[in-house]
Amino acid sequence: MGKKVKRNQIIYNGIAVIVLIIFLFPIYWMVITSLKSSSEIFAEVPTFFPHKINLGGYVSQLFIRGSVPIWVSFRNSILIAVTTTLVSTVLAALSAYGLARFKLPMNKAVLLAILITQMLPAVLFLSPLFIMFKKIGILDTLISPVFFTCLQSIPFCIITLRPYFLEIPKELEEAAIIDGCGRFRVFTKIMVPITYPGIIVSAAFTFLWGWGDLMGALTFIKTDRFYPLTVNMYKAIGEYGIEWNSLMAFAVILTIPVLLIFIFLQKYLITGITAGAVKG
Repeated sequence: MGKKVKRNQIIYNGIAVIVLIIFLFPIYWMVITSLKSSSEIFAEVPTFFPHKINLGGYVSQLFIRGSVPIWVSFRNSILIAVTTTLVSTVLAALSAYGLARFKLPMNKAVLLAILITQMLPAVLFLSPLFIMFKKIGILDTLISPVFFTCLQSIPFCIITLRPYFLEIPKELEEAAIIDGCGRFRVFTKIMVPITYPGIIVSAAFTFLWGWGDLMGALTFIKTDRFYPLTVNMYKAIGEYGIEWNSLMAFAVILTIPVLLIFIFLQKYLITGITAGAVKG
């Protein structure tokens, strides 16, 4: 029995390694392509490591490329992602708490509406949002992609957080209220600390949505100085031709914050996702 279990573990681990290599190979290829020269990229025999490391792609992105400095686009992406994360997480946490704790006749209808918005493709909202943003005067500002991304992230966050609040015993809240805590203080001092794994998961995925948004920013922003990194990368393909080392250098720069999030928050992400799966 022990040998069979050990053999199965080896097989499963081997399969996991193969799957990991398949998923990570595009990232590896992106990185090494950013370090190659154009002649080596288009060589007949592909190389799996640069013969000579070439940083020209990074130099062109950081110091030469485009009319707007890359740090401006980086700042725009950070502002969009951080604002989206704060707005979505706060509103979703309050909404999830309300749906979990207050039994109202319209709760099921609200949850159904939230699920429907998750199933609909985001492109359906572009036209009505464009008209609405134009009328209220926020078109061609950083606020418009923030609203668009929140439209996608808030329902996801509510669905993620609601099971956490449902699992917290009501007696804990009742005891705090008897001791003199108000409802809002109960939420901030008791409920939020208990549900922090789910909140971190929601915030992390919301940040990634805001950081990687292309559709909203490309639709609602027309001024170069307001473009995030994703739009500038998209436009670089047509504007400058396909210089693969520069394009892959741009992609590496765009990927760095995503990798940092998963490196530093992986413990919380794994805990939050698995706990949410069991509780949901």
